[in-house]
Amino acid sequence: MMHSYLRLTLEQPIRSGGIKIGGGYLDTQDCLPGSVLRGAFAEWMKSHGRASEIRRAVAGLRIGSFFPTTDPQAYSLPLPATAVKCKLHPGFKGTDATLQSHGIRDSLLAAVAYSELVRLGGRFPVPFLLRCSEQKSPGEKCYQRMERAKGYYIRAGSAYREIKPGEILQTKVSLSRYRRAAQEAQLYRVVSIPPKIGDGQEQLYFVGRVWASDSQRVDDLCRALNEVGVGGLTTRGFGRVRCEPVQITLKPLAQRVLDFNSKLAQIWQELADLAQQCGSILPAQPPGTYFSLDLLSPAVLTDPEDIPTLVATLEYQGAPVQPIWWAVQGVFLGGFSTAWGLPKPTALAVAAASTYVFRMDLPATSIVPWLEELERRGIGRRTDEGLGEILICHPFHEEVKPV
Repeated sequence: MMHSYLRLTLEQPIRSGGIKIGGGYLDTQDCLPGSVLRGAFAEWMKSHGRASEIRRAVAGLRIGSFFPTTDPQAYSLPLPATAVKCKLHPGFKGTDATLQSHGIRDSLLAAVAYSELVRLGGRFPVPFLLRCSEQKSPGEKCYQRMERAKGYYIRAGSAYREIKPGEILQTKVSLSRYRRAAQEAQLYRVVSIPPKIGDGQEQLYFVGRVWASDSQRVDDLCRALNEVGVGGLTTRGFGRVRCEPVQITLKPLAQRVLDFNSKLAQIWQELADLAQQCGSILPAQPPGTYFSLDLLSPAVLTDPEDIPTLVATLEYQGAPVQPIWWAVQGVFLGGFSTAWGLPKPTALAVAAASTYVFRMDLPATSIVPWLEELERRGIGRRTDEGLGEILICHPFHEEVKPV
């Protein structure tokens, strides 16, 4: 299957529902899951008298999550679970002078190197503790606690920028199913994402990946989104978008793996030198090839006994590959299928932005084709719905200075 990128330009507020907090309050997610776009595609096919073709059409189409961005040529990504920020001065440097941000950093490479060296018998004079090392004032470091950073980011040149979609709240009146008129004393509130954000009223876009067996399916998907809209309440002034293909350049997977291991080796050496002060004798370089697996959408995982689990197990040439380190969070999945008009099965899943690290005793060049196929297929169950979308060696691990 070939993959391409699509860009959705918002023309109306958009809402993609999650778990309902209450019957009169409709919340929204800050990204567009692939299942929402697939539902719009199925709705479009039904409206064109092609309901019998839905199963075959969606079988050759896999839609990933679409993430918000203010740059029409940029593919924003969720910050991984290992991204951390200063508690008192959060945010990327230079993005807000009033906050005096100390930057957002990544803790994965340092944490993996530390845990692997301890596994090999290393002892350290100090525990692994994350503290902000930026200058608070001349000659004085901040040393504040680092906490997890969430959200989305884009990179323009050497600068990073957080993407924070805004929200608007609208109160609407329910309609009587019998009189087709306003129902007395029945109001509900809808939270949605506006087409423009920020004080400068920047246009908001959503960009994501689509895998298809042929280009015609991608063209049909774009046509469907342009006609029926995206998300909920499309007949009530929500969800109108303009869909079009966009050229996105993402670092090749082979290069991402090489850069990941190069940065890991650098940090490994620094920590190994520190452990030698306690008399530990450790290898100067990491043994084998390491790679991270980052979830861009929730993943439904099960163990060999078909029991839900939060630990991802891969398979290489018939042999299981277990992660050596992970930072994950569970999430509850539900929803409603527009294609079939039925509720979706509920499931425990691993939340998006969760991160796993694997080690293999093989050179990077020999496992790259397998990793490319893994990234194309995704992991876990219900990948045809957009679940289990992954990115091997997330760029944030490689490009941001580790703690």
